[in-house]
Amino acid sequence: MEQKSICRNCKHFMQHYIKGSTSYSRLLEGHCKNQEIPWKIRKHNISWDNCCEKWESNEEVKAEQKENIKTVLKNMRKTLINIEQILSDD
Repeated sequence: MEQKSICRNCKHFMQHYIKGSTSYSRLLEGHCKNQEIPWKIRKHNISWDNCCEKWESNEEVKAEQKENIKTVLKNMRKTLINIEQILSDD
C-alpha cells in the first residue's frame, strides 16, 4: 500500500501528545526532526497533513519499532517466567 506524502507518514515527523488523566492522546500536530530543514521552520508546530520536499516514508521506522517491541516483550516474558519460578519455590 502506497503512503500519502504527508508529514504524519514521514520518518522525520515527531508526533505531539497531550497527557490525560489515564492516558496520552495524539494531537494533530508535531514537529520535524530533519536536520536539513532550517531550525526556524522545524521549531514551529506543524499540522500532520502538511508536506515538504524532504518527505521520506516511515515504513522502515515502523518496522524497526515493531521489532524492538517484540524483543522487549520476549525479554519481559523470560523475566516473568523467572519471577514465577522464584515465587513458586517459596
